[in-house]
Amino acid sequence: MRVLLRLALAAATCSTLLAAAPAPGAPAADVSATPTEGTQYVRLAQPVKTSPREVVEVFWYDCPHSYQLEQPLDDWAARQNPPVVVRRIPAAWPDKPVMMAYARLYYTLDKLGVAQREALPVFRAVREQGLDLTTETAVLTWAADAGLDPTAVKDAYESQQVWDETQAAPALRDTYQTDEMPSVVVGGTYRTSPFMTPNGVPGTVPVVDYLYRHAHA
Repeated sequence: MRVLLRLALAAATCSTLLAAAPAPGAPAADVSATPTEGTQYVRLAQPVKTSPREVVEVFWYDCPHSYQLEQPLDDWAARQNPPVVVRRIPAAWPDKPVMMAYARLYYTLDKLGVAQREALPVFRAVREQGLDLTTETAVLTWAADAGLDPTAVKDAYESQQVWDETQAAPALRDTYQTDEMPSVVVGGTYRTSPFMTPNGVPGTVPVVDYLYRHAHA
């Protein structure tokens, strides 16, 4: 029940903030004060053992905030020295077929090595064009229109690897102790999200930058 309420709240908040938020790819706003633990970010109750340089984003293709955060987060990662690779984890719950279906789409593209390249095209298809990419038929039609090899997409979509990764997605999300989309976890220790920053999506990347430098230090 708590998950259902949080998902409903997240969807409502996404809709509310979307109207005032800049378009995807807009530069993130500056943070005028040092982010505060418990307000702009939280410390995971059970830190995940990983590199302090690891940045994980829990996202959903049908979340407007995830869409808006995609490009600014990648731009920030590319500016770091050395560049940071953002690890994406699809937000999924086993009792949410739509979210499981989008997780399967992500892992299909990941198996083909094009998940990052096709991220914005998928977001645009789902969020702007209103496409429902939760079935194999719809995915193959979209893939052909996007210039991907439908046979390769079909093979990946139906593969045991993608099935196993999709089924494991809810537990992986649980590992990072998040039920908000999107959420960003830095160094396996600190988590922030647009719901925790005064400026929503534009305020998220500056908090991530602070946490990254703090975790690495």
